[in-house]
Amino acid sequence: MLQRSLDDGVLTLTLDDGRRNAITPELCTALTAALDDAGDAQAVVLAGRPGAFSAGLDLGIMQTGDRVAIEELLRAVGAALMRLWIEPRPTVAAATGHALAGGTLLALACDHVVAAEDGAWGLIETTVGLELPEFAITLARHRLRTERFEQLLLTGARLTAPAAQEVGYVDEVLPPDAVVDRAREHARQLAQLPGHAYGGSKARLRGADAKAVLDGLAEDVTALIDAFPGVPG
Repeated sequence: MLQRSLDDGVLTLTLDDGRRNAITPELCTALTAALDDAGDAQAVVLAGRPGAFSAGLDLGIMQTGDRVAIEELLRAVGAALMRLWIEPRPTVAAATGHALAGGTLLALACDHVVAAEDGAWGLIETTVGLELPEFAITLARHRLRTERFEQLLLTGARLTAPAAQEVGYVDEVLPPDAVVDRAREHARQLAQLPGHAYGGSKARLRGADAKAVLDGLAEDVTALIDAFPGVPG
């Protein structure tokens, strides 16, 4: 589900469940553990398998109507995203394909995003009848162009990779077979910066907002599930 490789100081974490790289509690646990155990890695690349980054949360869980399972998933996702977002090392997303909903969030939690030119992007939750969690709103607010922020989230707009670059979801758009190599190259470039200053500045930029999300995560998830169609109270 999450493959690891370390080369020239760059730890590459590759999502590969053989399908759409659905985000599960197990994946969240594995991602957090990989970051915690990164050892001497100087930078981290989060990649998808060829043709797929992540199409979002595991629908097999989200559509069950099982309140406990959905709550476990949302809490795990929120915690893992915040852990990735405040990782002191430079982080680069290699979005090798579609990055929708939770897939978009995985990319937004990284410092730099390299996207395949044929990928689809967007926080599309509104279009499927779901409210956005606070962790999604926080990540989007830090990345998206201010004048497009509310419109994109309220409408759940689905974008091409070039359009996603225009609004701030994505930093670079390349042919699919160039994405991972470019992400690793940029990660190595970022790793040349003084690590203490990079990590410390990241903490100053994001730490307070990440703490606010984590402090309110349980309450926010409860409110979200109360609003989910088909989930008993």
